[in-house]
Amino acid sequence: MTGILPVKKYGYHSALNMFVEYSMTDQKALEEYTGFTEKEVRELCERFEMDLGEISSWYDGYSFIHFRHVYNPKSVVEAMRFNRCSNYWTVTETYEALKIYMDMDFDGLKKDIVRMLSGEHVRVNAFSFQNER
Repeated sequence: MTGILPVKKYGYHSALNMFVEYSMTDQKALEEYTGFTEKEVRELCERFEMDLGEISSWYDGYSFIHFRHVYNPKSVVEAMRFNRCSNYWTVTETYEALKIYMDMDFDGLKKDIVRMLSGEHVRVNAFSFQNER
């Protein structure tokens, strides 16, 4: 099974009582399969004559326990395909889908977004966000 939101386990007697969840914050043994590893990106940069430093600054977005540099797979593929870096994820969803969460302003989200847009780094505890109501 795969998906964006975790599957809700209904209890110990459900059909999913042995379900194992691999989330974006705890990949366990699947870290290197989340995106491209640094070694893979280095090889792609050589093959497609792209600058590793530039690709890293744009797409080195995941950091896990064993793999500290895992690159966004869609963006790396698009950058290699078109031979230039760009915001390839901006066309995957509408602003309206995110606006709901910004309007909720959970834990000062609006302020943090403004700080990030101005170039500041914001520390986020991803474990505090839940999809349950």
